[in-house]
This record gives sequence, structure tokens and C-alpha cells, in this order.
Amino acid sequence: MGRHLKWTHVYRLYEWAEPLLNQTVAKESLPAGDRIVVLAPHIDDETIGCGGVLVKHVRAGKRVAILTFADCTPERIVEGRAAGAVLGVQRQDFLPFPSKTLSGNRDAFAALVAFLREETPNLVYVPSLLDRHTDHVVLNQMLARATRETGQRPMVYGYEVWSTLTPNVAVDITAEQPLKARALDCFTSQNLSNNWVDAAMGLNRYRGITTSAGLYAEAFHRLTAARHRELVGRLWKV
Repeated sequence: MGRHLKWTHVYRLYEWAEPLLNQTVAKESLPAGDRIVVLAPHIDDETIGCGGVLVKHVRAGKRVAILTFADCTPERIVEGRAAGAVLGVQRQDFLPFPSKTLSGNRDAFAALVAFLREETPNLVYVPSLLDRHTDHVVLNQMLARATRETGQRPMVYGYEVWSTLTPNVAVDITAEQPLKARALDCFTSQNLSNNWVDAAMGLNRYRGITTSAGLYAEAFHRLTAARHRELVGRLWKV
């Protein structure tokens, strides 16, 4: 069974999404939810994709818990905890799996189910369905199975890391942009080869312009848990 992202998956999704493409992107001051779970394939994905909105949740007194799956080396865990402290999140768990080993990984899936049962989220952030990395795709497949197994029905917000998405909601993060930039600056090992502060701020400025949400904005593809499961099943037959 194919687990990787192929162009046929992209075409299939955009065929289903076509009715949405000409609609104005909705603007939310803060996505609804008081128990927020963030699923990050690798340390820094969560800050790149939704660091600004996480600051907004924390400032609103909401609980934010992050589960990171792969490449959690001691050096990167230190960086991740430093970034989490800047964002103000209440919980960060780091799993011991190498990158590109999540597909069919029963231990990773069990850890996800346990985390969801402990946190009982009503809002989950995860890389978007078509984010261009194997681990990002597999994490969506795992989340679809996990919400089916647990019976949980959180709203699912897909965020951008390696691929831009077609958003149906945008959040103004202008006030939170300085803290997001500070958090991204904590990832010293990753910023040696790529300036992720500059890249993320550029994307957020672009999203602010194209959605009119604010000077800086984060964009998401918002789905119910049931719709997320349906799309995952249609795309990858899982």
C-alpha cells in the first residue's frame, strides 16, 4: 500500500477541493478550543507552521501540548524546549524514532493514541495533508486512525512547513510575530543550513497579504475529524 505523496494524490485532492478554491479565506482571531494538541513530525515543524497561533492560545489561557515524533536528538530536544519556553506551551513530549520510520510503526501509533487519550483535545494541529515530506504524510494517516480508534472529534488544522497549502482559514499573528521569530531562533542546528526565521516570516508576511488577515498571518486547512479521516482514506486508501 502506497504511503508516499504522489502527484495523483495532489490532483485527486484538488478535484475534491475545487468548489472551495474560489471562496474567500475565512479569518479567525483564534481557533476555537481549550485543549490543544500539536503534532510535529520533527522538532521545529510546530513553530514554523503554527508558532504564532500557539502563542495566542497560551495568552488566552488555553492548554497547549506538543508531541514530536522523529529525529529527537539530545541537541534538538534542548533547542525544542527552549523554543517551547518562548511560546509558553505547557507540555512537550519527544519520541525516539528516526526520521522516515513512522510508516507502519506500531510504537509511534500507540504513543499517539496514548497522548490523545491523556490530553482529550478539541483542536489538533498537524502538517497539512499534502505537506511534502514522508513523515508529514504518515502523521496524517496515523491521526486519522487514532481519532477513529479513540472516538475523539477534534477540529483538525493543517499547517504549512515544506509545502504551501490552499487555506480555508487564516489567523492574524502580527502581535505574536516577534515571539515566533525568537522561538525559531532557538533552532541553532537547523538554522545553520537554512534561515528558518527568514523563511517563516516571509511566508507569514505573504499570508498576511494574500488573506488580508493582518501584517503577518498563519494559514491553515481546517477540517472536522470525520472529514480528515475521509480525505486520508480517499487519498491513500487507509
